[in-house]
Amino acid sequence: MAKLRLGIIGTGNRGIHCFAGAFVKSHADTVDIVAFADPNTPRAAKGAALLGIRPDIHADAEELAARRDVDAVVIASIDCLHEEHALAALRHGKHVYIEKPLATTVEGCLKIIEAARRAGKTLSMGFNLRHNAVIQRLHELAAAGTFGRIFSVQAVEHYHGGRTYHSRWNRLRACTGGLFIHKGSHDFDVIHYILGPAVRPTQVACFANVFTFRPENLPFETTPGVEPGPRCGTCPYRTRCPDVAISRSPLFDEETAAVDGYWPDQCMYLSEKDTHDQGIAIVQYDNGATAAHAEYFATPLTNRRYLVEGTHGRADADLHQSSILCMPRWSNDRIEHRIGPVQGGHGGSDPDIIRQFLASIRGGEQPRATAVDGLWSVAVGVAAERARQENRVVALTELFDTGSELAR
Repeated sequence: MAKLRLGIIGTGNRGIHCFAGAFVKSHADTVDIVAFADPNTPRAAKGAALLGIRPDIHADAEELAARRDVDAVVIASIDCLHEEHALAALRHGKHVYIEKPLATTVEGCLKIIEAARRAGKTLSMGFNLRHNAVIQRLHELAAAGTFGRIFSVQAVEHYHGGRTYHSRWNRLRACTGGLFIHKGSHDFDVIHYILGPAVRPTQVACFANVFTFRPENLPFETTPGVEPGPRCGTCPYRTRCPDVAISRSPLFDEETAAVDGYWPDQCMYLSEKDTHDQGIAIVQYDNGATAAHAEYFATPLTNRRYLVEGTHGRADADLHQSSILCMPRWSNDRIEHRIGPVQGGHGGSDPDIIRQFLASIRGGEQPRATAVDGLWSVAVGVAAERARQENRVVALTELFDTGSELAR
């Protein structure tokens, strides 16, 4: 069987270390990476050198998408470019894997879904939590009726990555649409996965703000006349700051910064940002179920927990502990599921995502997450961001016709 010829759009850490690295290390016998696309071509070249490969390098994603020797495209560019890059790849008849979110707007998601249907090509969504072993077991238990009819799901994320998320492009809504789209799309999708494909969101409320990462909360005393920041790597207080996070990735250096001025280690207290560092979104579903998703970025903990409440019992799923504690409603039993260790990034999810993407192209295996799944998670994220900004409850019907054929 001929090798699959692959192009990768976006050569940051995710594009290089996760996707390109995995294809090179684990799938070199079936996949050739023939091209990279990134407007920062020195960064793409550094990524290729790290992996010991020699793909053609394009500054323009459209050029890569138009190549006749590319069968499939992985889109790992920043969120606000996903729509443009997906439409280009589908327009040129490529299979597509796209990192979450599908797009940063509902309109963008609908355009991608329509383009994929016209092209007749595989489009796989990058919801790595659907491939997480704990979430898979939780989904199986829910689908088997273990908890009866589920009436509530709470998703709580503590992320010690404030020092990265609020130091990089992720801190800007123009790049992400907002963190309830960029980060929350994972958790909204898990909630939908657990509730089941027939259940759809109808209304969203949200409260969020920048509570910690503000200039007045710098975690050290400054010396008069010595200004902190603007980057961890150049800050005169870098040996004193408990939140210092100097970028040591070879993909980001003086040469790459000379192209676009980007460094991934901006001071998270002083940098411009219009996303939140803590917040909660509340969702109503068409069957009466409710859900809540909380995000906390200024925390010593990194973990995700999902609390499932149903008419026959409840579950407490802990990704950090790789466990699910089930409590039947009418007994004192406590049934604990311990999930064995798995290999690979994101709790073993990344290798399985790549395996399934290749299987969907080669053998027609249905992707675990589709573009329609991507649409619904983005729709809830967009509604949450709007509800936060306008201080009101937002109906999903304000964003699009939720009964349309494209939404099914």
